[in-house]
Amino acid sequence: MRGYWDIGKSTSHCVTFVETEEVDDDLVELVANVRQRGFRIAYVDCERFRERPWEIGSEVGFQLKMAHPPYHEKNELNLVRWLDDLISLAYSTQGVVIVLDNADRVFEKHRRHMTQLIEAFLIQFDHWLDKKVPCHLCLQMSPHPLVARLFRNGSVA
Repeated sequence: MRGYWDIGKSTSHCVTFVETEEVDDDLVELVANVRQRGFRIAYVDCERFRERPWEIGSEVGFQLKMAHPPYHEKNELNLVRWLDDLISLAYSTQGVVIVLDNADRVFEKHRRHMTQLIEAFLIQFDHWLDKKVPCHLCLQMSPHPLVARLFRNGSVA
């Protein structure tokens, strides 16, 4: 379970690329723990956004109950507004976990868009680290049914 093992901690290990073989039954307890602690969770099946990856940031925003979604106009992601709202969450939440499942499928066609999204996530991350609030972006690069089952349906907060 190497890919998800830090999601309950405030750490600079905030972006992970996870393969199927890294997921095991220990994830059940870990996800239960972050839910119990009130983390906001966004689970996005990237297969649904394979032809429109600019909507992934908006989907994350809606699921995390961020302030100003949607974060795209036509086929462009509005990174500034997305970043501002992510930063605001650092000051108002117990933690955030964003899981992009089937991320490999969007990387195949839209590598540049996905790398821009990851870089934008990293730009705002220092706010989370300063506040010692966990914030993680987990890219599930090969699907595992346990990931979808555990992370789907957002947070308890």
